[in-house]
Amino acid sequence: MSISYLNKQVIDQIAAGEVVERPAHLVKELIENSVDAGATKIEVRFENGGRDIVVQDNGQGISADQLVMALDRHSTSKISEYEDIWNLSSYGFRGEALASISAVSDFELISRPVGVDEAHKIHSKFGHKSDVTKTQLPVGTLIRVSQLFENTPVRIKFLKSSSYEHSLIKQVIKALALINYTVEFKVFDSQKLAFQIPGARTLKERTQWLFGDERVFVAEKEADGFKVEAVFMSPYDVEKNSKSIWIFAQGRWVQDKMIQSAIMEAFKNLLMHGEYPRVVLNVSCPKDFVDINIHPAKSQVKFTDSQKIFRLVYSTIERALSSGPWKEATVSPSIAPSSDFRSEHNLESLTQSTFKDPQLFSAQFQKKVFPSAPLFVGRSVETGVNTDSFILKRDSSDGVLSDESSERISTPVSGAYWQQCQVVGQVDLTYIICQGADKMVLVDQHAAHERVLFERLLNQYKMGSVAVQKMLIPISLDLEVEQVEVLLRHQEQLDKIGIQWEQTGPAAICILGMPIEIKENAVLKLLHQFINEAESVSTSYVFENRIKDFVATLACHSAIRAGQSLSHSEMEKLLRDMDEYPLSSFCPHGRPVNLEFSFKYLEREFGRIN
Repeated sequence: MSISYLNKQVIDQIAAGEVVERPAHLVKELIENSVDAGATKIEVRFENGGRDIVVQDNGQGISADQLVMALDRHSTSKISEYEDIWNLSSYGFRGEALASISAVSDFELISRPVGVDEAHKIHSKFGHKSDVTKTQLPVGTLIRVSQLFENTPVRIKFLKSSSYEHSLIKQVIKALALINYTVEFKVFDSQKLAFQIPGARTLKERTQWLFGDERVFVAEKEADGFKVEAVFMSPYDVEKNSKSIWIFAQGRWVQDKMIQSAIMEAFKNLLMHGEYPRVVLNVSCPKDFVDINIHPAKSQVKFTDSQKIFRLVYSTIERALSSGPWKEATVSPSIAPSSDFRSEHNLESLTQSTFKDPQLFSAQFQKKVFPSAPLFVGRSVETGVNTDSFILKRDSSDGVLSDESSERISTPVSGAYWQQCQVVGQVDLTYIICQGADKMVLVDQHAAHERVLFERLLNQYKMGSVAVQKMLIPISLDLEVEQVEVLLRHQEQLDKIGIQWEQTGPAAICILGMPIEIKENAVLKLLHQFINEAESVSTSYVFENRIKDFVATLACHSAIRAGQSLSHSEMEKLLRDMDEYPLSSFCPHGRPVNLEFSFKYLEREFGRIN
């Protein structure tokens, strides 16, 4: 077998296959060149499945004597030395894009630099260049591509329908428009205006345009040369896939599963299974911390310490979410009165809103309180932590259980969200009916109490002071020898979440203490879960990452259940406890805690108004 050199045409076509896999990649390369040229306005036109494309900008332009060189491989204005690769402040640097594109298309480049009176153009027919000639064009550059992949028909076979390829092109343009938010974009799909994006001042403004909603929230963190900026919507506004998670690293749109998993982890206890948040996130870090040269299309990056980036992204978003900023929004997301309250059936009258209207406290209604068995039993606490739990006492005069703090029920707390709602009663022994100033509110008692227990125990865990109740009679538990060995390896970690136990035999343990308000069966559930997942919690670091799952298990199996009767004071106490935690609109598994029905909606349904 003999060895020979490839000819230039084959080399260019191979390079084109790496850099321009499909029309969307071509558009990406051309727009990035426009941004690098300092353009403030970019116009993109495409048709015929992306095989015909025009990109025009008002950037600095290319001088006439450099047009021929611009179409040569490895010619670039971005770097000159190898070290420059690690100190980039631009998108392109390989010097392959224009050469690769012109090798597989009918290509025309027209440019007029700043300060020059006339423009010049060069034409390339599948890699065969023409002479440079004069023409007319405003300051900037115009690139026209037609008959893309005509000389490589095998690539045409791998293209999908025109509508699909067009959708990919628009996705790329939106991504580049997001991160280059000061640039104005005008986009035509098959000669029709698809969208026009004016320049914005901030990433938040550009994200509002993308999501079509002003109710977006910002999370930022900056330290030691690292910066994370995230713009997100509330957990009420979710998607069924990850397409609305936009990730940028060093200003480049990338596909990074590690960063996406950090985002999902931050939203974990606010979303139901199969739901994805709407987030735009940009990570900036020291240039020697990231390699942007690992993929020909520059769609991936590699960090020297990916776990550091994970923790930075997670902590930034989680901290912003923990305050529940959407509660303070003047306008809040619509909620339809159905089992799937996050569906797209927008009823403008069903809203999540704040309870600050003074009319709330003048609302008139009649209520009847039904007697109920005690639900929340007082427990003695051997630590000094004040958990403000459901502790009830018996009134010696009539033997009726009452809340210790019932005298405070009628006094609204300024700025409170839930407790300023007046409790009407309980329906189906599952939902608490409340009345606001202009709406009826249904609260899922199990989901609400589950979130309260979850937040309370999680906060105590983070403070290192979980409130523990000692068992008067220890609970014996028979296990396998191997299972006891697993628990022994993690005894210190289990103790941190308030589960105290000791080994009583080769295959037996007894539980000596557990977190206050947590039920025995919840602890047993967690221990079996812990044993079954022993391999995944083999290190303390992984245990810290899973702590929310473990606390959620304890909360879920300890919270009040559907079908349990609550007294009026217990329902009011639950609402007060919900006010302690900003994320009380969702249970730890992401289910909604409440539904709201405006009085206007009810009046329309009853035919009282049109």
